[in-house]
Amino acid sequence: MRAIAMMLFACGVQGALAADDEPVPIGEANVAAVLEALRADASVQFREQRGWTVVASREGGEPAEWFFTPEGHAAHPAVVKRTAIERDGVGMIDLAALCHAEQAACDRLLDDFRQQHELEQAAARPERVTLNVSIALDDHERLRVERMLAEEGMAAEIRFTDVLKMVIVPTLGDDGSVLLWTAVYEFDGADYVPLGEPQLANPGSGTITLEMASTSGSRFGFSLASLVARTAE
Repeated sequence: MRAIAMMLFACGVQGALAADDEPVPIGEANVAAVLEALRADASVQFREQRGWTVVASREGGEPAEWFFTPEGHAAHPAVVKRTAIERDGVGMIDLAALCHAEQAACDRLLDDFRQQHELEQAAARPERVTLNVSIALDDHERLRVERMLAEEGMAAEIRFTDVLKMVIVPTLGDDGSVLLWTAVYEFDGADYVPLGEPQLANPGSGTITLEMASTSGSRFGFSLASLVARTAE
């Protein structure tokens, strides 16, 4: 069994295979147990993608996608976990795999995902999502951003100076649907600190709303609408 991992920066791909003696980055002993645990979670979303079973979930507040190999794949049975995270305002993609095939097939599996990420980042025509975002403080709208363009898999940031910042990472499904990972950070006088857990939501053709309480007792309200997913020229 092979357990391998790497981290890719969303702006400028960097990363390396983890050492073989590092802890297994997927918290189950085998692929079947991973799938069973996900099926037991009512909050996850399953879909089929060209024979692969793809699962959208959330781990420790971070959005994750799980890709289970179809029968007949050289690395089957295997699963690749792709997690979108944000550190210091920089969007990153963390890749981890659990694979029961031969080492060479397992290495190729993760390398295929790495190359796919590099191609996406290097593409001259990245997928973009148009968003409308409004932020309210104690029921009074304070900030509105209309028709903001955000690239798929990249962290887009809105900052309400010395009050809060919002980080949004959109991903696109094969059917054109938009999934939004959203994290909010409150300014504590010295730095921006997380305000509650990140949220993962699909606004569809409508609007999603979030409400959070600050440490001072104020209420922040957020409204996000995904208008259009398009290919940049």
